[in-house]
Amino acid sequence: MRILIADDDVLLRVLLADYISELGHEVKSAADGTELIKLALAERPDLIMTDLHMPRMAGDSMVAMLDMYPDLAGIPIIIISGATAGEIADMGIAKEIPILPKPFDFGRIAVELGRVARSG
Repeated sequence: MRILIADDDVLLRVLLADYISELGHEVKSAADGTELIKLALAERPDLIMTDLHMPRMAGDSMVAMLDMYPDLAGIPIIIISGATAGEIADMGIAKEIPILPKPFDFGRIAVELGRVARSG
């Protein structure tokens, strides 16, 4: 799968990208939602993984913006965030979007990637 990752923490972004690449996926990354939207329009990924709290454009705004682009609206999303359940509820994130807590569990990430691969 072609996967885009957005997180402003460069170390987490690199760790996640390296792990997902080792699983055999093609990975590109962005430091924020604005950069990710540009990459998504150019790359047409199979999956987007994003943090919620980022500069310039936070993950919740980026998720909403993806729906504005017909070519991007159906791309599965996985959120990886340290946000609390209350913060996430206040953001209005769709309940069908999986939310994995930080610090992330690599095993759970592999399970979610498998789920997306089987459904796509």
